[in-house]
Amino acid sequence: MKFIDVTLRDGGHQHGFYWPLEFIERYLKSLNSFKEIEFVELGYWKQSGKFEGPFYSIEENLLSSICKMTKKKLSIMVDYHYCSHNVEDFPSTKYFNELGLIRVCLRKEDILDGCKFVKDLKEFTKCKLSINFFNITNYNEEDLALACKTAASSDADFMYFADTHGGLDLGKNLKMFQSCTNMIKEIGMIPGLHLHDHSGKAYFNYRNLLNAGFCSTDISLGGLGKGLGNLKLEHVFDLRGREHILDHLILDRDLFKMPSGPYGVLTARDSITDHYAVEAENKKLTPSKFATLLKKINGSLKDNYNYKIFNNE
Repeated sequence: MKFIDVTLRDGGHQHGFYWPLEFIERYLKSLNSFKEIEFVELGYWKQSGKFEGPFYSIEENLLSSICKMTKKKLSIMVDYHYCSHNVEDFPSTKYFNELGLIRVCLRKEDILDGCKFVKDLKEFTKCKLSINFFNITNYNEEDLALACKTAASSDADFMYFADTHGGLDLGKNLKMFQSCTNMIKEIGMIPGLHLHDHSGKAYFNYRNLLNAGFCSTDISLGGLGKGLGNLKLEHVFDLRGREHILDHLILDRDLFKMPSGPYGVLTARDSITDHYAVEAENKKLTPSKFATLLKKINGSLKDNYNYKIFNNE
């Protein structure tokens, strides 16, 4: 099993993608003893829109500074919906030897154009590429098969599926994903699954990864990530002799704060974006009132947050 540490990238959602460089250096040093981790994902590359923090829109100078801090291979992510589609705006291994992977997130409506972009991006950057499909619980078996077939021509190295809303029960969907991962392996790509823990199933799903045919997954320290977080690094690896990684949860506790309310369980149940759960916690809604409000959310609103849902609350 291959592992990608997404503490910095996914965890950035909790504080606007502002990370102290001093912390980054200490954290990367802590990961040196984790040979199982193939890539460390830093953040997003030159994104526009949602956040102002530097790790949401990483530029050459920041990447260059971090490359000097570690011997680990680094990864960056882009959301096709919010990034430049000019491949010349991206870093290449010609100038950044430590850059090992670029992951491109695609929504359903972007798959065809996004896969063409991935092919061009790989040619320009000479870097490994991953296609990451958002919101996998909103795909049926036919959708998955079509996505895999479309991505086959992209020349990507990885094909990932993201349990974005944290509601996946892999045990109940083994046959569907086995069929999908077999197809991905036949293409010559590595199948991966990105897990969220909104409904408490991340570790359960991790235990089923191999049965479902997946060969790669993402982890984060303390589960730090968007919404109610990710698969926890400390639940996956034997930490004997490497307990120092847990020190960050105490010494840097302000950077590892996450929502703890029950709202994410309700959004995960109906495969709805956790942005609604975050707002419900901010507004201190009772879970029962929030559950009633969620009945209004359907169609594209399940994946695309609309603050107007809360207008009368």
